[in-house]
Amino acid sequence: MKRLLLVLMLALSLMSLSVAPAMAKDFPARNVKIIVPFAPGGAVDFTCRLIADVAKDYFDGKKVIVQNMPGGGAVIGQTYVAKARPDGYTMLGYTSSVVNNPLTKKTAYTYKSFQPVAMYCFDPEVVVVPAKSEYQTLNDLLEAAKAHKLTVATAGFSTSHHIAALVLEQKSGAKFSFIHNQSAAMQIQQLMGGHVDLGFMSAGEAMGYMKDGSLRVLGIMQKERNAKFPDVPTFNESDVDIQWGTFRGLAVPAKTPAEAVTYLETAMEKVVNDPKFTEAMGKAGYPVVFRGASDFEEYVEGVAKVMQEILPTLKGRK
Repeated sequence: MKRLLLVLMLALSLMSLSVAPAMAKDFPARNVKIIVPFAPGGAVDFTCRLIADVAKDYFDGKKVIVQNMPGGGAVIGQTYVAKARPDGYTMLGYTSSVVNNPLTKKTAYTYKSFQPVAMYCFDPEVVVVPAKSEYQTLNDLLEAAKAHKLTVATAGFSTSHHIAALVLEQKSGAKFSFIHNQSAAMQIQQLMGGHVDLGFMSAGEAMGYMKDGSLRVLGIMQKERNAKFPDVPTFNESDVDIQWGTFRGLAVPAKTPAEAVTYLETAMEKVVNDPKFTEAMGKAGYPVVFRGASDFEEYVEGVAKVMQEILPTLKGRK
């Protein structure tokens, strides 16, 4: 009986070894889903839908479907993907919140629960004020924030925008009081309604509001001025050495077969180089920056290191 059981176990092991390559070779055999852990209308939602539109030409006739799964500051959608079957068919709209959330909230995952596939965008941070704000320049804003606390609307606690504000406090002596929202859309409503003094956004998100005059961009967190924001000074120009930005990419659950990850990475590189994608991203103000799986993973490790350093400040400020 024991011998028969051993024979059956060996047979099953051999079958699994023979089936795995066939499954990988046939990938994708069905449509692939991107879970966006934020509400519709934000930058991650927009860019992932653009990916889905272009990707149909590079996924062997299969579709890429976007599904919004907001809640908990992205925790609900991230948890769903972390627990999904690691077969390459469920991807996550991957941002720094994957690193931040487990450090500041009780989650069933960490950033190591995901395998980065590709970064497609890196967007520098900007500080914005309502159109009717009394603060006309970055220096005006910083001086006021040093004298008394200014109210800041964020898209959620521990988001990259919240972190940017905390870093600015450390480097400039500014003081902020935070109003955390459940989505970027709610943050925008507070800013446009003049209910807060300022907000932090990615440059791509802010461009449309700057063009229509509903928000004013006072400063950008990169080393040199941005060609798309030529009149917006860097924080370095105000003697504040700070560079910060938002990355956007795709990831799959950890332990997804390497063959599937490689397929998705290769397909994403084709999407990112497609003129339809680059032109649409450019018009929307989102800088296209591609990093493959290994480079993206290394970058995320660096972000995690920075987050660990700022964690004591983050835990003490809400």
